[in-house]
Amino acid sequence: MKLVLLPGLDGTGHLFTPLLEHLDLSIQTQIITYPSDKQLSLTELAHLICEQVHFDDSTTLLAESFSGLVALELLRLGKLSSLQQIIFCASFTTPPRPWLLKIALQLPLDKLLNLPIPALALRQYGLGRHGNKKEIQRIQQAISMVQPKVLAHRLKIISASRPMLTEKLSVIPCHYLQAQADKLVLEHHAKLFQQYFSHVSIYTIPQAGHFLLQSQPKACADIIKAINR
Repeated sequence: MKLVLLPGLDGTGHLFTPLLEHLDLSIQTQIITYPSDKQLSLTELAHLICEQVHFDDSTTLLAESFSGLVALELLRLGKLSSLQQIIFCASFTTPPRPWLLKIALQLPLDKLLNLPIPALALRQYGLGRHGNKKEIQRIQQAISMVQPKVLAHRLKIISASRPMLTEKLSVIPCHYLQAQADKLVLEHHAKLFQQYFSHVSIYTIPQAGHFLLQSQPKACADIIKAINR
C-alpha cells in the first residue's frame, strides 16, 4: 500500500508527524508539500502533485482540510482514475463558516498572520479536548513557516470554492474522517462529498477538533489501517 498525504492550509506536511508515529511501517508514505512562498491556484497545486506522484491501484490518497479542494481538482482533471481509494479528513467542498471567512478577508492578514495563532484559539477551535502544548506549538511552527500572503491567498481560494459540476459520480471508494467537535468544518460538509462520489463512508471521531490528525492520530491511523485491510 502507498499512502499519499496532502497537507492542510499550511502546506508544509509538518503536521503529519503524529499520524506517522501510529502507522504501520509496512505502509509506504509520501508527503506532498506546497511552496511556502508562491500563491498557486488549485489547478497549479494539482499539477504540482502530478509531477511528484504516480497514482495507481495501490495508492490511497489522503487529503487534509484545505487539500480536499486540491483533491477534487485532481478528480476534475481526470488524474485519479486509477486510484485505489481516497480519504478526506475534515475537508470541505464549499466555504466552511463563510461569514467568518468574509470577515477575516477584510482584515490586514499580511500583518495578522505574522503573529502566532493564540494557543486558546487553537485549543478552542482546532484541537478540542485533546489539545496539548506540544501540538499547539507544532501547529504554530508550521504556520510560521509559510509566508502570510500565501496563507491569505489560500483563504481566498477557500472563500471562493463552489461545487463543481461533474458528468458522473466517481466510483473511487471514498472515506471521510469527521471530527465530532469540529467548530470550523461542520457536520453537513461530509455529506456534500456525495456530489462527487457514488458512495462515501463517514467515520466520526468523538471529541475531536478540526486538527483531527494531530489531536487523535491513533484513532485516525486505526481507521486508515482498517480501511486498507
